[in-house]
Amino acid sequence: MTDKELIEEVYRGNKEALGSIISRYYDDIYRFCLYLTGQETDSYDITQEVFLRFIKYIASYRHRNLKGYLLIIARNLCRDYFCHRKEMSCMEEAACLGQEDKRFDDLETALLLCQALQKLPLEQREIILMRSYEQLPFHEIAKITGCRLSTAKSRFRLGVKRLRKILEDSNEQTH
Repeated sequence: MTDKELIEEVYRGNKEALGSIISRYYDDIYRFCLYLTGQETDSYDITQEVFLRFIKYIASYRHRNLKGYLLIIARNLCRDYFCHRKEMSCMEEAACLGQEDKRFDDLETALLLCQALQKLPLEQREIILMRSYEQLPFHEIAKITGCRLSTAKSRFRLGVKRLRKILEDSNEQTH
């Protein structure tokens, strides 16, 4: 079923359709929250809240892109999270990128990337995540973040540049 068909079924009271929506997008929303917060437990909580809010306000849903709509909710909740939490830190395990079963080198790389992402300004980090991990086009990212297309592209370019610098500096410190 398409997202539109699922939404119509939800409007009709079909709880299985709601379960299908959650199943379809839960992992993407969780991963997005995890990359933004760097905290596994908090990301689970935020993801749950995303779907609770979606359910609560589903009657007012009028968007074409359901995943984009859910990412907007997630983005806003993550921003609230940062308002209530002064210090951001990466998880102690490299599970932050869902790589628990990979080789140690992969885990170390995942942890390093997660820590580097946490050093970026939120505006750059969220655009890098939406573009690189969610593979959203820039025009969708601009809508979600409420900025102009050129701003989204600029934040991405500057964020990637800054991320490279952070990773290079980190590499130099370890050698």
